[in-house]
Amino acid sequence: MATIDVKNLTKAVAQLVKTLNPRNRDIVSRRFGLKNGTKETLESIGRGYGITRERVRQIEEFALVQLTKATADQKDVLRYSATAKELIAREGGILKERALFKAVSGSEKDSVANASLVFALTLDRELIRLADNDHVHGYWARDTKTLDAFRQQIASLTSALQNHGSVLPEVKLVALAQENGVSALDGSKFNDRHLTTVVSICKDLGSNIFGQMGLTHWSQIRPKGVRDKAYLVLRQAVAPQHFSQIAKLINVAKFDSKKVNVQTVHNELIKDNRFVLVGRGMYALSEWGYKAGTVKDVLVDILKNHGKPLARADLVTKVGAVRLVKENTILLNLQDSSTFLRDGNGHYHLRKK
Repeated sequence: MATIDVKNLTKAVAQLVKTLNPRNRDIVSRRFGLKNGTKETLESIGRGYGITRERVRQIEEFALVQLTKATADQKDVLRYSATAKELIAREGGILKERALFKAVSGSEKDSVANASLVFALTLDRELIRLADNDHVHGYWARDTKTLDAFRQQIASLTSALQNHGSVLPEVKLVALAQENGVSALDGSKFNDRHLTTVVSICKDLGSNIFGQMGLTHWSQIRPKGVRDKAYLVLRQAVAPQHFSQIAKLINVAKFDSKKVNVQTVHNELIKDNRFVLVGRGMYALSEWGYKAGTVKDVLVDILKNHGKPLARADLVTKVGAVRLVKENTILLNLQDSSTFLRDGNGHYHLRKK
């Protein structure tokens, strides 16, 4: 495959733009960043000429129509455009613009060379450019059919994740996509390479510091404070932890440059019902089956749910599964005769109120 000589590409584009009258050439050059790599808005250009942004847009559109016709005689521009199109095709017909820049010029940053590439591809009416917005990074599509398929791919994948409701490692997200009928743009089986393309472009999908993937508005992907960070590290630990250890795990994880102190973490854990105090300073996640309350509350809940009297050993085992407390603490609570009764078989049940 031929490569693109960015110096010659820049020169060829400059020669092409020179065919325009001075004002139109200046407007097009500034809109695409052909002078210094920085694009200007319709408003800023309009202010300089004392015309409306709509008039600037009309001039730009008129100039592009002229230049599109002129490219038929510009073999250099056509050759560079064809090479870039081949790059996009090799990636399945969709390529992030910054990735295209990197492949062509060696740099993802805005530059005259990259601006010249965008300009040359814009004159190729087959390709479609999607500008950067709140939901996607700027990217190029081979044609309308490919663009529609890619948009459907994003919609199906985000919908599947939304219904799943929780983060997943990459391999499981690929499996989830396949289970929900998400396919490659050519209809083949969706795989990790396709997922990489989608995630590189779609701002609504992302990963956290533990490599788990999900929707970027989820706190599991973009934690917003100490509570969210505590939730993530505790979820990773997969076992109850002392609040001091949770603070340490947050700092070791390095979500950002902010360090948390132990007391702040403890205060935040108390306020959030995602966390349950299961022992002296030990916290677990409620989603693991732990419930808030005293040991007495836990005993009452166990007996209510069981529906029949339970032996002391059974109660100790069941409480121990959801509370990190000593057996004596459980037995002391069972001595509350206003709440618990022990029958002749040594089994405990709730006193009827």
